[in-house]
Amino acid sequence: MDSEDDEVCNIDIEGKDNKLTELEYFRLFFSDEILGLFVEESNKYYQKVLREKYGNDFKNIILTKYAQRPTRTYQYYFVTRGITKEDILTYIGIKIYMGLHKYPNLKSYWTKNSLNRVNFNRTMPKNYYFLLATALHFPETEEKEETESVSDSSKMQNDPKQDPRHKINFYLEKLAKNFQKYYTLGDNITIDESLIHFKGRNSMKFYIPMKPHKYGFKIHLLCDSDTHYLYNMLFDPRRSGKNFIWSEDSASLAESIVLKLLAPIQDKNRRRNVFFDGWYSSINLMKKLTKLGFLNTTVLRANSKELPTKIKKEGYDKALNEEILIQKYEGKKTIYFATNYKIDIEELRNIYNIKNRGVDTFDQYLEISSIQRRTLKWYKKIFLFGIDCSIINSKILFELRTGKQTTTVKFKEALIEQIFALSSSNKRRYHEDNIFKSISKDEDNLANYYHDIRHVKKQGICKACGRAANYICFECNVHLHIDCFPIYHNY
Repeated sequence: MDSEDDEVCNIDIEGKDNKLTELEYFRLFFSDEILGLFVEESNKYYQKVLREKYGNDFKNIILTKYAQRPTRTYQYYFVTRGITKEDILTYIGIKIYMGLHKYPNLKSYWTKNSLNRVNFNRTMPKNYYFLLATALHFPETEEKEETESVSDSSKMQNDPKQDPRHKINFYLEKLAKNFQKYYTLGDNITIDESLIHFKGRNSMKFYIPMKPHKYGFKIHLLCDSDTHYLYNMLFDPRRSGKNFIWSEDSASLAESIVLKLLAPIQDKNRRRNVFFDGWYSSINLMKKLTKLGFLNTTVLRANSKELPTKIKKEGYDKALNEEILIQKYEGKKTIYFATNYKIDIEELRNIYNIKNRGVDTFDQYLEISSIQRRTLKWYKKIFLFGIDCSIINSKILFELRTGKQTTTVKFKEALIEQIFALSSSNKRRYHEDNIFKSISKDEDNLANYYHDIRHVKKQGICKACGRAANYICFECNVHLHIDCFPIYHNY
């Protein structure tokens, strides 16, 4: 079953040094292209929100309304600078941190106490974080020119009114292509389902009582059985979208899913072993995989109509259906293994139990300090799932490339530190260029000034003059008057 070649992963990173950081591995998957799509769509969406609130002339209205105020709202900053890639990346870093350190509510991360290890006001102000959470919008499916060769199902997939997955399909497809770009699968691969927990109202939601989280969205995953690397994925729309994953050459929905997941694997010179459970299995599927050059092993259900009648009788432990060998195993339950190569039943059982755990192990990695949180917007669950998958894949790639073993928690901590260090390199990202214009006329000195003064409700003693003040310097954490601000900082 195992290949004689010990090389599991071939990484081809053009123009990249071998010593990449954790963040650089993560950015291989969550690339600039994906960030750029989120930035473009989020800016368009929030402009639409402001247009509905203020009208078509919303820019001039907001600029005029807040031009003379010493402190600005984030609507003002959005109009003047918009959402950037750095904002989305910092937002992801905060989400990863929230997965490692669970607080009762989101606002608790911005409170000033000794429990907070990170000063989030320096990383990203609270109001701007919630603006991003509101404005974050998924990229729409790319428009394709309709030709005569395009099938009806392909047209339905691009139609937002008919395809319930149109919000997240393009995002998952981009991630899957990046997963496949930097990794070569080994000889053993696993296909299984994963459930993203969601209890809100949605037509695509599944109920699977055997899962730890019984309600949620089903995603079919293809993983490497040995390294547990996620290679391909397919979102299941349940009854509301069967036509979107049904192949014309397939006799069942499960058969269509397996063939779609295996479509990117075109290396016919290398025979890979495919493992999947009874939900996907059928004799017809195994025959198709054999023609495509795959070895495959599965378990047939006891009530399957494709089981030969003689194997159900006593005294018959094996049966042959063309090239498919079916073997009975008597344990706590009677199990029927089906495979397209000859092997002893005990060896087949042991190998199947080990190699069929690829997706289950990947699911266990996802549950370690997961960034998933409760939300009413179902597509944000898929967005966070994609981030979790990118983190686990980057960790696996990091270990294979460098030879260093690390835990998921340590890898996430290193990733957070690098994202926050990148965001803090430009401390004025969330403020206008001349925020202290009313404080001093010396703009040359203020051009390189990075401290931020804000109005607060609680009064304090001004460090410069000793009188009560309602303004505070967030960098120095002291109360100051606006007039005393340049005096305290020796301006």
